[in-house]
Amino acid sequence: MTLETPPPTEPENKGRRLEDIFILLCVLTLWPVVLGLDHVLYEITLYGALIGLVVVLVRRVRRFHAARREVEDPLN
Repeated sequence: MTLETPPPTEPENKGRRLEDIFILLCVLTLWPVVLGLDHVLYEITLYGALIGLVVVLVRRVRRFHAARREVEDPLN
């Protein structure tokens, strides 16, 4: 019986986990709109969530491109 050790927690993995948590929090920011509540604070929160989601998108696209380059040319 072979015991496998879990992979070490990398800073990149922690960053991805924080991105996932942020995305879930952004879903929660939609609820005031769904419930029909109207307040300036809700709109500011929505725009903040939008900006954060764009940042997450850019980070993930860059990671995807880096992984693709690594697969295509593993020697570099």
